[in-house]
Amino acid sequence: MNCYLCGASVETYLLKNGFCIYRCSKCGLGRTDLKKEYRTFVKQHYSKGYFTGDPRMSAYVDYKDDKVYIVRNLAKFLKKIHKHKPQGTLLDAGCALGFFVELALKKGYDAYGFDASSYAANEASQLVGAKRIQHGTIAEVNYKKKSFDVISMFDIFEHLDDPRADLRKIYSWLKDDGIIIIATGDTRSIFAQLMRRRWPFYSPPQHLFFFHKKNLADLLRQEGFTPFEWSRIGKWLSLRYLLHLARTTGESRIAQLVYPFAHHSRAGKLPVYMPVRDNMVVIAKKHL
Repeated sequence: MNCYLCGASVETYLLKNGFCIYRCSKCGLGRTDLKKEYRTFVKQHYSKGYFTGDPRMSAYVDYKDDKVYIVRNLAKFLKKIHKHKPQGTLLDAGCALGFFVELALKKGYDAYGFDASSYAANEASQLVGAKRIQHGTIAEVNYKKKSFDVISMFDIFEHLDDPRADLRKIYSWLKDDGIIIIATGDTRSIFAQLMRRRWPFYSPPQHLFFFHKKNLADLLRQEGFTPFEWSRIGKWLSLRYLLHLARTTGESRIAQLVYPFAHHSRAGKLPVYMPVRDNMVVIAKKHL
């Protein structure tokens, strides 16, 4: 296997959840060897259980019930977008249950979204209206060329099977003066390097690519985008979600023991701010 980005040789970085994550010896890009047909995997994996605490998914504990924390995090992204595009058409790729579409609509954007999960897309349709939501992956959905001022990709880029092809499609949907905003994990963050295999982003098979600032910037430039703003964010989580991550991706036995008590108590809904800043955010525009 050669590197997806630069073609150099790759080496085994770690084994987790029965999957191998390879890392490029030259550019540092990490990639999960999925060993499954991607479209079939997406339909099976991103089920209701992915959003409601199925421990086999290493995902959300209760996405809908944790809305207040999720929206608090999404509001940070919208604030960044507003600096550059205070109004216009917005598309949220991987919109989950539609919370960001709803938030953007409230702030005056003409907002739309799509998600690969049929469960999520149905929930989003009920929240913001079916005309604003499509079901499918980036490869499967269709929008008119040059129809969006903003395209957001929050916690989706690491899930993509072919980010190069997906960026090309995103590029076609974006207006010439439009922007994209991507939030994903940074493998060179201090937290990622300290946690190593227990870093929450090392979560195969759902997470397929693992970037740092330089190789993500290289990919964006290769596909016609110019990154112009970088930042990092901390996140608000519920205590039970934090413990859920610790017991699954974090492989913590203590969290496994404590989680059932937190899940069924009021304490589980307590807000926890994680200032580890292992999430990088990039805003980019089209090359013209």
